[in-house]
Formats: sequence, C-alpha cells, structure tokens
Amino acid sequence: MSEEHRAGVERAGRARADVRQALLKSAYAHLYPGIAPGEWQPAAVMTNLVLSVRPGSRSSLTLVDRDRVLDERHFQFRGLPSAGTQDDQRRSRLEDRRKRRAEAQ
Repeated sequence: MSEEHRAGVERAGRARADVRQALLKSAYAHLYPGIAPGEWQPAAVMTNLVLSVRPGSRSSLTLVDRDRVLDERHFQFRGLPSAGTQDDQRRSRLEDRRKRRAEAQ
C-alpha cells in the first residue's frame, strides 16, 4: 500500500469513527497474500482487497455474499455498520435459517 493511501486510510479512521473498519490478524496473513496484516482499512476496501486475491470470486458474488467475505476469525473489526447494513445482515441470516430448515425437512 502506498504511503499516500495509508495516510488517507489513517485520516479516515480518525475522522470517521462511524465507518466500519477491518484489520487482518497476523496469524492469518498467509491466507491473504498481498494484504498487510495489522493495518486498519475501511471494511469495504478490505472486502475489495480480499476479493482481489481470490481469482474469479467477483463474478459470482451477490450483494448478500459481500457481507460475508471477511471471516470474523481472520479479521478484527471496529466502528459500527450502518443501520441499513445491520437490517440487511439480519434479514440475510433469517433467510439462511429458513433455507436450512427447508432443506432439513
């Protein structure tokens, strides 16, 4: 990451506490080549970075899937997602539970 980009991300992190941010944990850096561990990024930027290291993943990704790109075991988060994002996530989880129940029957 360029120094100019890094400085912009750091300024954004301080100035916009309401922006959801993600940090790649050092223990999982080997799974994401090219993404620096230990650096806070806006979650949307980190999602794009992760998708860029997964060949072919962008073409088949739906909007709901995009919310699940960053594995909570591999990333640390800070800041709050928007209320709309929370509603979308809650709705997608409910839909997933309904699908699992239907498949189990």
